[in-house]
Amino acid sequence: MKKHVLFVTVLIFISYGLALASAIILQSVWAAVIVLGSLILGLYWFYTTRRQKKQPRYPMVPPEGKGDIYFPRTDIPRPIDEDFRKAEEKRRRLEKIRKIARRKK
Repeated sequence: MKKHVLFVTVLIFISYGLALASAIILQSVWAAVIVLGSLILGLYWFYTTRRQKKQPRYPMVPPEGKGDIYFPRTDIPRPIDEDFRKAEEKRRRLEKIRKIARRKK
């Protein structure tokens, strides 16, 4: 693990420890639950992004820069077959461009 990642992790644990200690001193159960929940969520996020090196499945902005009806204003689930179709079309177009570039060399 790199030194700066370890340093940031230690700082995060110290801050969560101080927040949990203040919640215990104030005898607030809800504050302690919120601090522990956010600690667990933060540790899960750290594990998935740093250790497993997973990225979010869908970008927060559509890749083409154009909005669609599924994102973000409606609760309509995104059809996965449409995504596969678009990916196949894009792959075919790129393959044609690569063939043309190879011929020119």
